[in-house]
Amino acid sequence: MLARALAGLAAALLSPLTAAAQFPEPTDLGHGVYVFLGAREEAARANGGHVANQGFIVARGGVIVIDSGLSAAFAGHMLRAIRARTDKPLAMLILTWPMDEAIFGAALLQQEGAQVLAHEAAARLIAERCQRCLEQRTAALGTQLMAGTRVPQPDRLFKGSQALAVAGRTLELLDESGAAAPGSIAVWDRESGVLFAGGLASFGRIPETRDGALARWIQALRRLAGVPARVVIPAHGWAGSPADLARLTAYFSFLETRTKRAYAHGTSLLEAPRSVAVDEYRDWALYDSVHPRNVHHFYLELERRELLDEPP
Repeated sequence: MLARALAGLAAALLSPLTAAAQFPEPTDLGHGVYVFLGAREEAARANGGHVANQGFIVARGGVIVIDSGLSAAFAGHMLRAIRARTDKPLAMLILTWPMDEAIFGAALLQQEGAQVLAHEAAARLIAERCQRCLEQRTAALGTQLMAGTRVPQPDRLFKGSQALAVAGRTLELLDESGAAAPGSIAVWDRESGVLFAGGLASFGRIPETRDGALARWIQALRRLAGVPARVVIPAHGWAGSPADLARLTAYFSFLETRTKRAYAHGTSLLEAPRSVAVDEYRDWALYDSVHPRNVHHFYLELERRELLDEPP
């Protein structure tokens, strides 16, 4: 089955339009853990759409994959990287949040035997909107790069923080649904000391807050910073540490307090994204494009609270 799947992908993966050469090789973090680090950029044909981080754990009884990338093309690359390191079966794919950069390679890995696990809220959001998102990504990145990519249907759903025993490894699923997005979770591998923070974290790249709730997100990051992690893998950016989680928390705190101040002073929705700055993070990737959107989203949240007579 593996040989047939790889043969079917070969033409697409070897085409220059797939930007397969842009896909990175995984970094070995020790204890059977490997990560693929994406470019701190917007998804584009030039980077093959690979702008998020994914990982896999070679456990005693099989391979556990954490997120699957933006396309079947990348999932095929990931599968080849896994096969270059082990012949153990794919045991499970854990989706840490319902964004296209995490989920669109899932169907290919599922076809190769991986059971797909997601938070129930993430599964609902995937079903509601990801077909349209796939169409938009295909239009932007091209049919060759996105060939064979399908919206996944998880095999197994869960809710609530809990231990997960799979392939001879015990992981901890940390439920922070609603912080970064519906169904956003972190995966703590105590054996390796690696915390996969998923969409809850972004290091060196301004995170999108559109699907999150800022106050809840800040609290989630503070809880994650208390995990005794050796390495923290965010959805975007470098492999970091709990100190990087604290720095991201500080960005959100600045965003919150400075947007509230502008709102209280009567700054308009049109002007706020241009005037509310967090200069301490101007060197982070996508500051000029994403930070103004974050101000816009939080300003609208403040308007909503005022209309409903809720505390600001």
